[in-house]
Amino acid sequence: MKYKKRKFSEEEIDQLVIAEAEDLTKWEEPISVKPTSIRLSPSIIEKARYLAKLHKARGYQTWLKHIIEERIKLEEEILSNFKRGLNSQL
Repeated sequence: MKYKKRKFSEEEIDQLVIAEAEDLTKWEEPISVKPTSIRLSPSIIEKARYLAKLHKARGYQTWLKHIIEERIKLEEEILSNFKRGLNSQL
């Protein structure tokens, strides 16, 4: 006899992922990612240079790195708060 695999709804998948998010045994080993470079248009570089000077950064690349790291932390915090809100509703 063949058994049909049950298809989960998007909501069920979300609930499963949220429930297992804190369980480290459910996660694979962390991977390391090599640093990469990105290409920016000359106009963006000029704006970054100007803003870096305003913020008294060492250079625009240092300032951009700081801005990107800050934004990633903010996004992680927003996601964490969202997950906590979902868990409190369960």
